Amino acid sequence: MRRVMFMALSALLFAAACDDPMKMLPGHQIGDPRIIAMKVTEPELTLDSRPTARLLIGGEGFDQASDISVLWLVPNDPDTLAQIPPEVQEQLTAPYTADFTFPAGMTVGALVAQSPELQAQYDEQGWMDLPVYASVTIEEKTLSIIKRVRVTKGVPAHFNPEIIRIKAVYKENGALRTVFADRDGTIELPQDAIPEYLGLDPQMADAATHGNDLLVYRWQFAEDPDTATDLRFCDADCPSQEYLAVDRVTPATKEIMVDMGNISKKLKDSPHDTDIVLNFYLVVRDKADDSTNLEDTRFGLDFTTMKVVLKRP
Repeated sequence: MRRVMFMALSALLFAAACDDPMKMLPGHQIGDPRIIAMKVTEPELTLDSRPTARLLIGGEGFDQASDISVLWLVPNDPDTLAQIPPEVQEQLTAPYTADFTFPAGMTVGALVAQSPELQAQYDEQGWMDLPVYASVTIEEKTLSIIKRVRVTKGVPAHFNPEIIRIKAVYKENGALRTVFADRDGTIELPQDAIPEYLGLDPQMADAATHGNDLLVYRWQFAEDPDTATDLRFCDADCPSQEYLAVDRVTPATKEIMVDMGNISKKLKDSPHDTDIVLNFYLVVRDKADDSTNLEDTRFGLDFTTMKVVLKRP
């Protein structure tokens, strides 16, 4: 295990020195599947921590129930993997639907101790930032992401924000209706009565309780290209005040409005013969400068998905 920890640390430091492979985020509509975010147990750890981590992957055709394997801490390349015993590879791999936990015997402190440089930073400063690396192969394409966590001698002061649920507001027979979707939940709408607008508002746990200072939101969505709906996220041209009591909405605000007018008209006259599934992804980050920038990944993060299913008649 000591050898694997050294290899893991070498890989992490190499990855940290390279350009962030996720620096350029996709637009608000995601095409090919890709990694959207990584969440670690907490953004501040101590040397005895054995954290857990999880990815959010989104895009056309990607199912959140996928059992695809995620490789953690070491690069997904033949030369590296050839040096790692199969039983250890198994410990560094977890299905997408499950959390990854540092293997038995591997703590944050044990990993840091393999690097004199990082150990010196920790000893001199009382803290250091440890990059956590993960990769996954989808359709023969390897995708990777890095998130940094603070390792501290003191008591952790910052934690992940928490998305509780998502409030959805739309009109039904001319009157506003409010429903709620739990984390990774679903909202169903009939194809022959799709509302023109759908307002979405995440309900968050108390920020002060979680030590959060500035929450930054980013919404994205994906759909089946065979049943393209022409939906869009609204800006100043949507009735956000009426639906959500806010003056302005964008894909980078807490609340968003989804303009479903085009698909509403299309399906009202000619419903599709199958259900149409729209996948929404919400990432909430603490103390980020810009919702499109993954360079400042040190602080807390939470994410969730939501499906809007347009039910066939």
